[in-house]
Amino acid sequence: MPGEENQVKRLRLIQYLSIAMNQTQDAEELLGLMLDKAIELTDATTGSIMLKEEGSKYLRYAAYRGFDENRIRRVPIAVGEGLTGAVFRDGIPRLVNDVRQDPLYIPLREDIQSELIVPLQVEGQIIGVVSVDSVKKDAFTEEDLELLYTISNQAAQILYRTKLYEELKYKIHLQEILIDISQVIEKKIDLQDVFESVMSILAERIHIDRGMLVLFEPEQSEQLSIFAGYRLTKEECERGIYRVGEGIIGTVVATGQPIAIPNIHEETRFLNRLKIKRDKEKPISFIAVPLKLEGITLGVMAIEKQYDNNTYLKDLENMLFLVGQILSNKVRLARTIQQEKASLLEENLTLKKELERNYAFHHIIGKNQRMQAIFDLIHTVADTNASVLILGESGTGKELVAKALHYNSSRKDKPFVSINCASIPENLLESELFGYKKGAFTGANSDKKGLFQVAHGGTLFLDEIGDMPFSLQAHLLRALQEREITPLGSETKIPIDIRLIAATNKPLKTLVKEKRFREDLYYRLNVIEIQLPPLRERKDDIPLLVQHFIQKVSERERRPAVDISEEALLALMNYSWPGNVRELENCIERAVILARGNRIELHHIVPFLAMEEEKKLFSLSEWIRFYIGNPEYTGKVYDTVVGIVEEELIRQALLVNKRNKLKTAEFLGINRNTLRTKMEAYKID
Repeated sequence: MPGEENQVKRLRLIQYLSIAMNQTQDAEELLGLMLDKAIELTDATTGSIMLKEEGSKYLRYAAYRGFDENRIRRVPIAVGEGLTGAVFRDGIPRLVNDVRQDPLYIPLREDIQSELIVPLQVEGQIIGVVSVDSVKKDAFTEEDLELLYTISNQAAQILYRTKLYEELKYKIHLQEILIDISQVIEKKIDLQDVFESVMSILAERIHIDRGMLVLFEPEQSEQLSIFAGYRLTKEECERGIYRVGEGIIGTVVATGQPIAIPNIHEETRFLNRLKIKRDKEKPISFIAVPLKLEGITLGVMAIEKQYDNNTYLKDLENMLFLVGQILSNKVRLARTIQQEKASLLEENLTLKKELERNYAFHHIIGKNQRMQAIFDLIHTVADTNASVLILGESGTGKELVAKALHYNSSRKDKPFVSINCASIPENLLESELFGYKKGAFTGANSDKKGLFQVAHGGTLFLDEIGDMPFSLQAHLLRALQEREITPLGSETKIPIDIRLIAATNKPLKTLVKEKRFREDLYYRLNVIEIQLPPLRERKDDIPLLVQHFIQKVSERERRPAVDISEEALLALMNYSWPGNVRELENCIERAVILARGNRIELHHIVPFLAMEEEKKLFSLSEWIRFYIGNPEYTGKVYDTVVGIVEEELIRQALLVNKRNKLKTAEFLGINRNTLRTKMEAYKID
């Protein structure tokens, strides 16, 4: 019986398709097998399975049998066109046993007389059609229609399963791309380099056609321009000017939300401001995502590529949105560097005036708050006769302070006499200070005035007073108390009128406790105390000092003043300066001489800094002994010494690795979170 035969056919068809689906995962191959079976069971001559392309009005052949390929290409079928297009549009099957009687029929073969067409649906949505044709009239029956529906349903399952699989595979693919992009962004600093690397990955992995990075123009809050373009000419980039709220780019900025356009040819908001010529027959998607940081939109990253489908487009939009968030940090860093560079240039232009007006005090340079307080103190005590004790490490400028005190006092027209107590042997220091009479000792062939007499009416500066022999300290105290001296070999007392200023890099309080410095002399000297900070504690003065020394050396060497690069200045700012201002001056003098062009570069100063670090290593034991032998550090020697070394190690490692935290952590062999914690503890920016 015909009904039973048809039922058997359907059961065999389902069994066949089930076996075929388990044997292959390729959708195109499965559709081909299904079409072959449909032609066999309906005794058809030809057949086809056609699917609707997203973003297009045409149906494409997913599988076909018995048609000439050239004829198929020459006769595209649009939605609503011909019998096939009508079935797709209406969702109603067609059984036509004499195609010449149906005006909708579009002949692909002249001998076809019958056609059977059913819609192909996935989740209630028509996505294509399945059709078979015959060279016979009245070739198909209602039973054939049922068979074809069975095939259509099986095809829908295949396509749905394939769709889910492809979507999942695409999501995984995008996740892998996101990881690769994140790693690239982390490793690079320069924004242009970062953008090009991101675009290269996207071009290789998802075949984008072009891309651009659009940022706000400097000093503009409503206008953006293309900062960097990928596969865009210079002229095209120059045309990329956008205002907030204008077109797709401007809308993304205004709303802070991404926008994905399936086909720019059909989108009125797409301005094509770059005037790029594209093939209008091919749907091209455009995705623009905001670069947001702390709720503020910094710009837009946009790409365009050939359209795939809406699901892929949405997944790609989500992935690019995450890329935009990662890229935002690099944009802010680039803007910060740009602003700091502009600020540095502006500061360089006004530096000379600032030095003369605000930050110079008798060749002492400093805008640091502690230095400003010292300037105020010098102004206050300069025109007095009070003794001054200047404390500070070697190279901090103690003698400059002493001269500032002298030349800002009423004694400025009288002598300023200086002596280093550590550089003269004990047996000669007394005669240098107090003088001697002829015949006082072997070799004293004539009278000699001591420095107290030479400085009469002016200022006597005793540098490195902490190194003065203990026995001589009593003579000095007597001279200060009695305001008179007795030269060696004489019994005549000579009155003196001097203002005494002393300086030392030694801890005098400790020396007093250890009975190596007279307590009464200490209090006699320390009427006014000026504590000079080391250069590492006033690093905001380094740019001022650098410009001062560049000008000083240039004038002395009779050569044009040079500039200094941002990298070189950053290295100077990060160095510990064990030799303080004196070491910095020597460094700049060497760099100015070595700089052949008009700018000091990083390589002009790094070898010098490295050499100084080596010197410091040789004196490491002495440096540690200072803390061990200092009672003030009892109970905190370890934390102090290790803290100083650890902070400097981190600073130098950051400098070597161009401030990349990940590389620095790997370089030091510590965890990145550990590095971040220690940078916060030491206030390393």
